[in-house]
Amino acid sequence: MMGRNSFFIKLFIGLCVSVCLFFYFFHQSRAFLLGPQIAVRSPENGETLSKSIVFVNGSAVNTDSLLLNDRPIITDSFGNFEEQLILTKGYNIIELTAKDKFGRKVNKKIEIVNK
Repeated sequence: MMGRNSFFIKLFIGLCVSVCLFFYFFHQSRAFLLGPQIAVRSPENGETLSKSIVFVNGSAVNTDSLLLNDRPIITDSFGNFEEQLILTKGYNIIELTAKDKFGRKVNKKIEIVNK
């Protein structure tokens, strides 16, 4: 009787440890599974502006580096960023590039017109 209870206790502990390890590895691998992501809040693609200064803001997650028009920018601890750009008259392209620690890249282009 005692040996049988001991077996079930060991089995229960083994299952608990296995479940905990599964969730730990899943949580740690989500950055690899999802890859880098960029979300731009402003300006919107296709927007027409009447001023030459624009604030580009948004968020980037699972990134090791973030570039705005090939210039490195910094995010806060939540992945949020805000940068100021001076636009030329006419058609402008703003390009964001995020790279993760596994070498994967994602690009986001925003086309805006400055009148």
